[in-house]
This record gives sequence, C-alpha cells and structure tokens, in this order.
Amino acid sequence: MPVLYLFTMKRILFAAITTVITALVFTQVGAQLPDTKNLPAINIDALTDEQLIAYLQQAQLSGLSDEALEEKGRERGLSDAQINRLRERITLMQGSKKSAAGTYESRKPVSPIMPPTAAQTAETAATPQIFGAEFFSKTNLTFEPNMRLATPGNYVLGVDDELILDVYGFSEKTTKLKINTEGQVRILNIGPVNLAGLTISEAKEKLQQQLRPIYPGLATGKTSLQLSLGQIRTIRVILIGEIRNPGTYSLSSLATIANALYLSGGPSHNGSFRKISLYRAGKKLVQFDLYDFLLRADLSKNLLLKEEDIIRVEPYTIRVTINGAVKKPGIYECIEGECLYDLVHYYAGGLADDANKQRITIRRIGDSARHLLDLPYERLKKEQLKSSDIITIGHILDQYDNQVKLSGAVYFPGTYSLDENATLRSLLQKAQLKENAFRGRALLYRMNRQGRRMIQPVNLQEAMEETNPVKLKKEDSLYVFTRAELEEAATVTITGEVNSPGQYTYYPGMQVEDLILLGGGLNDRAATKSLELLRRIRKDTAMEDTAVYNTIAVMDLGDSLRHNPELQAMQLEPYDVVHVKNLPRNKQAGSVTIRGELLFPGTYQLNSKEDRISHLVKRAGGVLASGYAEGAFLLRNTFETGSGEELKVIKKALVYSQVSDSVAEAKLIHRLDSSKQLVAFRLKEALEHPGTQPDLLLQDGDILEIPKQLGTISVFGAVQFEKKVSYRPGLSTRAMIREAGGFQENAKRNKLYVLYHNGRIATAHKTFLFFRSYPKLVAGAEVYVPEKRKRQRFGYAELTGISSGVIGMSWLIYGVVNLIK
Repeated sequence: MPVLYLFTMKRILFAAITTVITALVFTQVGAQLPDTKNLPAINIDALTDEQLIAYLQQAQLSGLSDEALEEKGRERGLSDAQINRLRERITLMQGSKKSAAGTYESRKPVSPIMPPTAAQTAETAATPQIFGAEFFSKTNLTFEPNMRLATPGNYVLGVDDELILDVYGFSEKTTKLKINTEGQVRILNIGPVNLAGLTISEAKEKLQQQLRPIYPGLATGKTSLQLSLGQIRTIRVILIGEIRNPGTYSLSSLATIANALYLSGGPSHNGSFRKISLYRAGKKLVQFDLYDFLLRADLSKNLLLKEEDIIRVEPYTIRVTINGAVKKPGIYECIEGECLYDLVHYYAGGLADDANKQRITIRRIGDSARHLLDLPYERLKKEQLKSSDIITIGHILDQYDNQVKLSGAVYFPGTYSLDENATLRSLLQKAQLKENAFRGRALLYRMNRQGRRMIQPVNLQEAMEETNPVKLKKEDSLYVFTRAELEEAATVTITGEVNSPGQYTYYPGMQVEDLILLGGGLNDRAATKSLELLRRIRKDTAMEDTAVYNTIAVMDLGDSLRHNPELQAMQLEPYDVVHVKNLPRNKQAGSVTIRGELLFPGTYQLNSKEDRISHLVKRAGGVLASGYAEGAFLLRNTFETGSGEELKVIKKALVYSQVSDSVAEAKLIHRLDSSKQLVAFRLKEALEHPGTQPDLLLQDGDILEIPKQLGTISVFGAVQFEKKVSYRPGLSTRAMIREAGGFQENAKRNKLYVLYHNGRIATAHKTFLFFRSYPKLVAGAEVYVPEKRKRQRFGYAELTGISSGVIGMSWLIYGVVNLIK
C-alpha cells in the first residue's frame, strides 16, 4: 500500500475523531442527543450512527484545530479509552469509503467495435472504392467512444448510469450511486433523489442542495462535492436506409453518429456519405456529412446519441470519378451545386505538378448515348457535375522541347539545353572532346519532318571553327567515336615453350622480349637460340592472289630477357606470332610401372626411347622364384597422350556409323572409353632373347604385372557348370569341358577360344573333315564357350503382314500385265 495513501487515511480518521469530540464538548442540542454535561458517563457504544452523524454536523461549525479539540475533550473529562473507542466506531463507518477511495475502475465499453469481416474486406478489394469507404474497412480506425474521457457537462443522465459522488475537504466520503428504473438514486439519510433527464452539471447542483443539511461545510466552502460518471448505460439506436447492415444496435451512451456508422459497416454501395440524418423524437435533428470530417476535420455535427435515436443514410445523388494528373484520383460523392473546380481543388487535392491544363475531358452519360467534352481550365468553375461523370486530367508530354544529347568520347556527356548551345561548336566546348576522339567524322541523329530519325554526318574538326558553324535542333543527339572503336583490336600471339602461351593485346613499341614477359617467361625446355617470328603481309595493296601470306624471321634471344641493343629494331607489329621452340634433348621420357613377383616393384622413369621390357625387369631385380613369367601381362594406354581424346571422338563416330547392332555398339564404345588395353606378349621369350621382337619397347604409362604361380584353369559360357579346375600337366580342353558337364545345346563349339593370362588368345579350328582341334591349356588359362543367338520366329501378326504384302504385290503385277496387253 503506498505511503501517501496511508498518510491520507490517517488524516481522515484523526479529523473524524476530533470532530466527534468537538460535538461532545460543545453540543447544546435537544433531547434527541444524549446529555453531554457529564462526558465521562457517556457510553460510546450506545451512540447510534445517526447520533454520530448529528454530532459531526454540529462539529463542522467549529473553528478549532484538531489538537485543540482533542485537548478540550480531555479537559471535559473524556478518557483515552473513550477516544480509542471513538476511533474504532469511525473506522467501521469509514470502511466503505476506504475501498472506494483506494481503487479506480475504468469505464467498460458497452458494445465492442468489431473489425470488418473477411467478406467485407474481399468486397472492398474487388470493387472500386468511393472516397471515404476505406475508413469503414480499416481496423486501425474505429471511431470507438473514448471511455477515459472526462465526464462532459452536457451529458444527460439516464437509467443504469453509475455516478461517483465524492465529498472532500473538512468531510471526506466517496459513494457510488446507480440510477434505478425510476430515474432515482438513493442517498443515506436523505432518501431517493430524482436525477434522470438531468445533465451532469444539473445533477451536481441538485445534490449539493440535498446534502447541505448533512454537510454544512458545502455552504461555507470547507467541504466540496464532485460528481462524475462511472459505468455508463446502454442505449438502443436504429440504423436504416442505404447501409450495409441496417438494424437496431446497442451502444454506449457516449456513442456518436460516427460510432454507429462504423459498427454497422458504413453506407452501402448506393449509400450517401454526405447525407446521413439523425432523427430524434420523430424530428430531423441534424444532417451529418462524413466529408466534413475527412476533408476539414470537422466533427461538430457528430452528436451524442440518445435512446431510440434513428440514423438514416440516404441514397447518393451525384457520384463522379476523376483520374489522371490530380493528387488524389478516385471516386467522389458531390452534392448539388458543386462544380468541377470544387472537385479538382477541394476533393482531389488539386492538380498534379505535371498536369496539362489544356487536356481536361469529361465522359458523360447523355439521354440516349455517351458524350465527350473537352474543357479548358478556365471553364472549371462554370461546369456543373452530373452523376457518373468521368473526368480525366491529362499529363504534359514526357519530353523536352529544348534539349540536345551528347555521348561518346567526351569528358562530360549528357543532356544540354538548346537555348545556351545553339551550335555544335558551343556544345563541344562545354562537353570537351577527349584526346582519343575521332574528329574527322561523327554521327548526328536528327528527327526529320515526318518524325523519323535520320543521320547527318558532321566533321568535328571543321565544326570547331567559327567560320563553319553547325546549328543544332531540338532532340538532336550527337555520338563521338573513339579511334579504338574504328579499328580492329590488335593482338600478338606467343606459342611454344613459355609458361602462359596465348593471345595478348598489342601496344605500339612492343618488342619480342615484352611479349615473352606477358607469356609468363620461358620454361626449362625453351630454345633461346632459334625463335621464330611470323608476320602477316598486311600492307601489300596488290589486288591479286599469292602463295605467300606471311614472312618468317628467326632470332637469337641470347641468354636472358635483358634489354639487348641488337634487337631494338625487332619491333612487333599487330597480329605477329612468336614461336619459342623446345630443346631437342630436353624432354621427359615418361615413366612405367612394374608390379607383382619382383625384387623391387614400383614406378621407374624411362631412360631412352630404346628401353625394353627386359631392361625394366632387370632394373626391378628380376623375377622371383614364385613369379609366373608365362602369365605376365602388359597394360598400355588406349590412346597416346595428347591426341588421345581427338582420336577417341573420331573412332566413336566410326562405330556409330558402321555398327548397327546396339549390343556390339555398346561394347565397342565401352572399350574405347577404357583408359588401358591388354597387350599380348611372352615375357619368358623376351627375357631369353632380349632386344628381339618379343622384347617390346616400353611406352609412357605402361603397366607390367608378373603374377604368382597359377594352379587353376577356368571355364565360362555355354557349359553345364562354370567352374575352376586344378591344372595338371597334360590336361586338354576336351577334358576340361567334360569336367564342366559338357557343352550346352546352344553352345557354338567352333567358336571356342582360350584366353591365356599374358593376353594371348587361341581359338578352336578344323583340322580334317569334321575333326576339330582345340587350343592347349596352361596354368591360368580361361576357356570361353560362346552361345548361339536365338532365332526369332515369325508370329501370327508378322505372317499375316507378309501374306497381305505378297497378295497385294500379286494383284499389282496382274494389273500391270493386263495394262500391257
């Protein structure tokens, strides 16, 4: 509880006790009050509340201070116990007053203002909105009555109004009073008081008169009375006419015409925003114009509503549309007598800055057809509006009547005024030509009489002279070319043994060394003693063909890129090509990999072009005892490095054009896409006879693998059981097939082949008549038995088609024969 509140209540309690003591000390009233000559004999509990109130009324006439009154009571024999008991009685009497003074209850709205519904919002968005309709569709503008407003003095009291009666000063008391159905309030010790139909000010005057007998201080000014409005009553108002939701509404007694309109959704599509009438007791009290509030912030006719008031919204009379170059285009409702000037300047906010006063048109509905009016600005005040008029204010042309444009090789391009730059010379002096501007010819774009753009060439060098001025016209546009725009972009090229070969921009004065620097410098393989300079024959004006188009010069660069006086004369020209050759012996031979059963497997660098397989095996420490030389195989790059991708593309195109079988095509493409291929050779023969044909020359990227001793043979394809069989000397192919369960019915026996581990392939072949010889088997061999292709038999549909074709061809032949006869 706040300290200030405690202090105030103590003051009130002390004042009440001292007031009673004063009454007991100085009372000289009649027999209805106890005799106060013998104060110690008075029983405080025997005093009634009415007697205490009577003592209070008499004590208000005393002028003594609180301390003096208490001292007087003790002098007359009033004991401390009696004073304490008086405090308890006063505390009980002040209980209700404490709760009333310690709390404040704000007024509650009677009818909450509901936001517009989704259907209303959708309807508003779908139809063109008349000015003012948006105020009934926005949730942030409700016209809700201000329930915290101070009580207006002209507010007329009615049934269910709650009043707060506050007596303060020498006497303190706060009471809540509610007007009953009889229009009365009941006050303690006074009785019913009729307040209905009175204003707040009138009710205050009446209550002061009624309470003066109880609180004499009201007459002397030591006590004051305040009357305010607590919770307000509900009134019923009827809304009719052209309104969205007509009917009867329960509103706060502080509600106005605008509150009721918003609660009902506002005027309907045909409703007027200007003619909203308030009827009271059968008489028209006022006509409310919403535009007065929207345009002038005038709410003087927005009166407080009373019980059984009727609000009627009339149909609109004149509604017009204005668009174009005005500040607030839209649909407006006008009243009779208003002119077009009022619409433009009063409702639409005036003309826009780019409005064309000579382009004002009105589309009007006539008696039998539509009519179009063109009006000058001077007739706006004379032209009366009619409903459904559509007024359009035109815009001025979006162009300048005195501008020229300049762009290109000038320091200050842009738009200039023709008035200050009537000639091309004055325009160029302001824009300032750049040093690289081509002055011999520029393009001047100009509009001809037919409104088409044409080109007029001008010589800028001559235009800068005063003797030959070039006059400009409005909308002229001049473009000045740079010299670089009129020339082909000159380049020089460097190829060969440089770090960044390519094409570079040519600059006058460039030498060979400069181009090498742009190319990132020479690499380690560059041959500086023999550089080639290829130069295009550019300045030969002969009009005939020739077999020579370039000249080639060979240069010696020396040992470094330092400036060499002997090469100063070798200046580069546009489109020169410099080629830096490579040193013949400075080459990287490449590397090969050897894996498997060797003493030192790994990757080895090739030493020369003559390195062979036997050399590599020797460098790797030779084949181990566990190695199987007959099963060694060699993998080699499918295509040579450098040209491999181009060659692959060519071979794929050949496959696509020559192979019709999709399965075979897929196999060939897969083989071309593989990076390595198996090379068939005999390692044992290469090691026994080094340097001979079996001892193959090595290539960069080769992979030689020597497996361990193999002990099995595999069989695949059209056999009964694909399996591996342990190898034993003398095992034949026929015996291998028998161990696999024999051939299947669809086996192509004559196409049987054996793939040896070193990549060699051996096939079956006929020896004599029907006798067939099969390849010999060694450890690690794989036997493959292909399958026969299944023949596709003709079905019923195919046979029917063939028969129909044969019959048709027969009839055709028969007809041709008859014609010949």
